[in-house]
Amino acid sequence: MTDFTIKTPAPKASAKTTAKAGVKRAKAAVEKAVETVAEKTEVARAYAAEKAEVGKTWSVEKAKVAHHQAEEHPVALAVGTFVAGLVFGFLLARNFDR
Repeated sequence: MTDFTIKTPAPKASAKTTAKAGVKRAKAAVEKAVETVAEKTEVARAYAAEKAEVGKTWSVEKAKVAHHQAEEHPVALAVGTFVAGLVFGFLLARNFDR
């Protein structure tokens, strides 16, 4: 003989309970996102400040060297600037002729 048993489905959670659980998960996700963004922002701020200081130091040193070179060799600076202007002007004119 075959045994027929009636299986009752598991009771479904109410929509209110499901919504509350979803709200809790959403709040937790938002809090974690805020923490992560705060941490990433702090790391980026520190990195940018460090690189800005290095760049400033490097730029100041390079500017001093260029200034001394210009004082020692003013004709070379003038000729170099003139040649650079010619090359740049030639490239621009060639590009606009097309």
